[in-house]
Amino acid sequence: MIAALLGSLLLAAGCAGVPSDRVTTDRIDYGQVIAESWKRQTLLNVVRLRYADAPVFLEVASLINSYTLGGRASAGAALPSAIDPNVLNLFAEGIWSNSPTITYQPLIGDRFTRSMMQPIPPTAVFQMLQAGWPANLVLSTVVSSVNGLRNASPISDVDPGYAEFVDALTRIQRAGGIGFRVEPRKEGSSIVFVMRRGGVDKATLEDSRRIRELLGLEQGPEEFEVIFGLLPRSNRELAVISRSMMEIMLNLGAGVELPAEHVGSGRALPGRPAASQAAVLVRIRSGPAAPSDAYAAVQFKDYWYWIDDSDIASKRTFTFLMLIFSLAETGQPTAAPVVTVPSR
Repeated sequence: MIAALLGSLLLAAGCAGVPSDRVTTDRIDYGQVIAESWKRQTLLNVVRLRYADAPVFLEVASLINSYTLGGRASAGAALPSAIDPNVLNLFAEGIWSNSPTITYQPLIGDRFTRSMMQPIPPTAVFQMLQAGWPANLVLSTVVSSVNGLRNASPISDVDPGYAEFVDALTRIQRAGGIGFRVEPRKEGSSIVFVMRRGGVDKATLEDSRRIRELLGLEQGPEEFEVIFGLLPRSNRELAVISRSMMEIMLNLGAGVELPAEHVGSGRALPGRPAASQAAVLVRIRSGPAAPSDAYAAVQFKDYWYWIDDSDIASKRTFTFLMLIFSLAETGQPTAAPVVTVPSR
């Protein structure tokens, strides 16, 4: 009898395993934490750059979660006595634990230069348009100039012609009047920008004509080659200067609303000129206390900085900023120091 009970206990311990639903739980929980930390790190670095402080990026290189499941059981018997009438003692114990190990990798050296300092390739800019991202979002965030027309920057207003070009291209995009084609060449891939003249309405044709006029493009052709540069070599080229991630973050930092005591004290870089406040891409609020409802919030220099959860325009642009980090990463990553921290 005792042997049978003991065998049942050991069999139960041996048959136990890690439940399969832990995969779903772990993936969602850890994914949510990593996503939130990514947003906060990006927001903090935008704020730090506004204060002329160095940005620091620490990537989650790997996350390994191991489970320990075990148990032990024992049983014993004794003759009954007047003092202790018990004749059978049973004992069972289960052990369940998990030990996640997170590996962090700092973004330094050559990877920092490639990811943060090099301009995003113009090919990637137009591929984002092809993927369906709105032209007004892509061109106002990622592009510095097109055929000499300048976008807004933290120290200058947008050229009126650039704003008109972006508005017209956005309308053409909505009407399905633009397209792109990547052509492989010996020196690398080249992208061809297409503005359709057939199968579109009169308003779209007028926007197309106006874009050609603003950019100095030939009125007849539908296709124009995209190159990197300030000015085109001919009237059948689209010369684009794209921004680096550092430039984009500096530009977004101009939207930080500084605490009153920091304004004019020389503690932070100047914001946008008053005339170009409408060009602020992301509005970052500040205050002495943590917000109750924010898309992302961080603390810096004894103040809280956040993006309102109800500010959908700022949330969309900020999310777009995080997505284009991958476009700024080119080439093979180089070895870098890693810090592995056991977590519980």
